[in-house]
Order: sequence, then C-alpha cells, then structure tokens
Amino acid sequence: MKPIVYEIKRTLTSKFVIIMIIAIVGLSSLLAYGAASTYSPSPVPSTPQVSYGYFANGTNLTMVGYAHNAYGQPVSKITAYYEYNGTYYSAKSGPSGFANATIPIGGTQPIFVYANYSYVIFRVPLSTHQIPIEISKITIPSGLEIIPGIVNPTNTTEFGYELMYVGSNGAKSPSINFYIGKSNLTSSEIVKSPSFSYTDISGFNIKNIYPPVTYADHNTTYRAVATNSSGVVIGKTSRGIPLTYYTPMTQSSLQSLVFEGTTEILGFLIPILAVFAAYLTYGKDRTSGVLESVLKRPVTRGSLITSRFTSNAISIFIAVGLSMIFSDLILHHYFGMYLSTKFSLYFVWTYLVEGVAFLAIVYMFSHIAKSQGAVLGAAIALFVVMDLFWSIIPIAVLSALKVSSSSTAYVYGTIAFNYASPAGYSSLVQTMFTHKIGLISSQTIVPSDFGISGLTLIIAGILWMIIPFAIAFLLSKNRD
Repeated sequence: MKPIVYEIKRTLTSKFVIIMIIAIVGLSSLLAYGAASTYSPSPVPSTPQVSYGYFANGTNLTMVGYAHNAYGQPVSKITAYYEYNGTYYSAKSGPSGFANATIPIGGTQPIFVYANYSYVIFRVPLSTHQIPIEISKITIPSGLEIIPGIVNPTNTTEFGYELMYVGSNGAKSPSINFYIGKSNLTSSEIVKSPSFSYTDISGFNIKNIYPPVTYADHNTTYRAVATNSSGVVIGKTSRGIPLTYYTPMTQSSLQSLVFEGTTEILGFLIPILAVFAAYLTYGKDRTSGVLESVLKRPVTRGSLITSRFTSNAISIFIAVGLSMIFSDLILHHYFGMYLSTKFSLYFVWTYLVEGVAFLAIVYMFSHIAKSQGAVLGAAIALFVVMDLFWSIIPIAVLSALKVSSSSTAYVYGTIAFNYASPAGYSSLVQTMFTHKIGLISSQTIVPSDFGISGLTLIIAGILWMIIPFAIAFLLSKNRD
C-alpha cells in the first residue's frame, strides 16, 4: 500500500477524527436547523395584551380578562385592574391566561368599567392606560369578541384572528360561523363570498384562527364577520388588516443565517480538529522517536510529512464539506432555495484555510519543540491565543491604544489583526459578503477600500497554508 493511501486510511479511521467530524457536522446542522426554524423577517412584539369580556350573575358583574402574547397564547402573572365607581378590583392571570374579578353593581345600568393591566419586563413594572368598557344591558353577556392581528406561531409573517367568547355565567360558545373576506366588501358580501370560511365552530372561550394565506395575499387587507347558526351577524371587525407580511428569502438573508450560526461552531471546532490531529498523528510521533522507526522503511522524511499532512488536510476538508452540504440541505428544506455556488465555495475554502493553517503551524512547532509535552503545550496555547481569544484581542489592543471604534484607523487595525491569524480569516470573508466589520460596534464599509477582495483573500489563504508547512517541511529534512 502506498504511504499516502495508508496515511489517509489511518487518519480517517482514527477515533479522534471520526468523533470530531461527527461533532462538527452534527452541531453545524443543528445550528442551521435552529436558525432556519426560528427565522423571522419581521419582529414579533413581546408586550403582553389583555382582551376583555363580562357576564352578570344577579347583582354581581364578573369582568373576564384574557392575558395573551402576540401569538394568542395565554400569559401568566399579568395583573388586570377594573375600576367601578372609584373602587378598584384586581386579578392576576394564571396558566390559562384568565384574570377575572367580580364587582357588585346592584341594578344600575348602563355602567362603565375602566380596565387596564400591568406586567413586568426585565424586572421593570409597566402599566397600560385605562380603557372604558360600556355595559348597557347587564343581563346580556359580552358574547363574542374578535381580536385581529394574532401572529401565527408556525410562520411569523402570517396573521390571524383570536375569537373570545364569554356567555352567560362564563359559558362556552354555541355554534358560530366565521368568515374572512376582502376589506372593500360589505359584511353581507363577505358572508356570501368569503376568501376563508370556518363553519360550525363551537365549545370554546378562546380560539385562534390562522387562514392559509400565500404570497399572493401580501398586498390584500381583510375583515372578519361572525354569524350565529341562523346567519345573524354577531360580530365583525371594523378595519381591514393584512394577513401576511411575507418577504421572499434572498441570498443575503440566507447567508446571514449561516454567518449567525454555522460559522461560529466551525470557527471553534475546525481548529480543534486541526491542532490535535496534527499533534496525535505527527507531533507526538516526531518527538517520541516513532518517526525514526518508520523512516527505516523505504520512506523519506519529505514524503512522510507530506503524506501525513495531506491525510490530516483531507479530514478537515471532509468535515467542512459535509457541514456545508447538510446545512445547505436544511436551509433549502425551509426556504426552497440553496446557497449560491460562490458562497458555498468560499465557505468551504474559508474553513479549509483556517484548519490547514493551524495544522501546518503545529507541524512546524513539532520540529522546534523537543518533547511531547512542549508540542502539546504549544498546540494548546496556539488554539487558545490564535483562535479562542482572537476575536477579543484586536478589541483589547485597539482600545488600549485609544483608537476610536468609529475611526478608519480602527477598521484598518481590525482587518490587520484578522489577516494576522487563521482564526480571523473567516471574519474577512464575512466582511466581503456582508460589508460589515467589528464584533461589538459593527460598521458598514466598502471591503475593497480596505484591502478585502476575492483575490487578496485567496492569496492570503494560500500563504497561510503554504508558508508554515514549507517551514515544517524544510525543518523535517534539514533540522532532524
């Protein structure tokens, strides 16, 4: 068996390399899934809301408050306040979201109850303004309330309606028909020719309805109308709302998902694979004298270091390539489009450069250090300084030099640091695609004005891979 074939097989079947490849591919795929499944082009409000209803029992009025989030899901620990005749009544919502309070009203009618609620965000208590609720006939419960604009939890670019029904003594709803139509139609026209219809809905206090809208609906506004089983209108919305803010996915948005998730884990794990694979397959053998026994066979020093280096580089390529393939497939599953060929090639090239550069540096140190401990220590120090902490080193140095984060000098300094370590290479590629630079105070720049272009990045990548290995190759032939 040829030495190169033997070394490739030996590397790819080692437990460490197998575990690292599985970890890299698995975690990058998991992050791609997380980014894709939670992606939302439009922010979802975090402020809780309360919808109100009521019913009477004798001379007592029960105010019903349903606390919910933007998705229409119940929210606990929201305090609802009801003011009647200068007296305040309060209730706190539980897991079901309801915050009900009973008010003695006697026989007076009509009456006004003023309602508001309070909640806590980041330990800061906030309270809403009071709204008047007029109750003209105490004996008639509030019945059906239609709350438009509820966000679809499975697709945050789509919206629906929340139906809240409060019957006599809090009873659930009888049979209701719910119609959704274009806002320029009258209520009777919507009932006759609805865009979406839901018939014979019953037995609920709270029900969320999300119409199956498509991209074609994004420029249309809709109103809703509800009727009882006899066809009498019992509720409707007064204004039209859009049911989708759908925005087609773009390549830049797709690439941003990769930069926000997959790249972070690769930037951490690929150097680990490179550094420790280099130590385990070459540095350890080199300092322990094992290589000398191998060299007694018809294998030269040059061919030995080249074959082991190549086998390690192939393992890095496999890890990066599989991560790219699986991440791309996951993104395509959610958005129906693949990453561009240009981006995919740069992605693989970026982490191949980063991994092979760290690999070559450890090979180089293997011929400088005299013991296994020294090589291992150098490998760990290399990973800690040039990868783990490299993102904050430029910030610390430039801050110590009192360079303003908004200055051109700061941009040049950050780019120089990124060129000075393999770990910074991915940041340069990201800047080329996003036109943004900086970890804490991100700035928008023209990359080519600061020496970042496809040509300079390819040259820098080649140099990072070749120079450390060339030094290691020469040391293996002339120093040992």
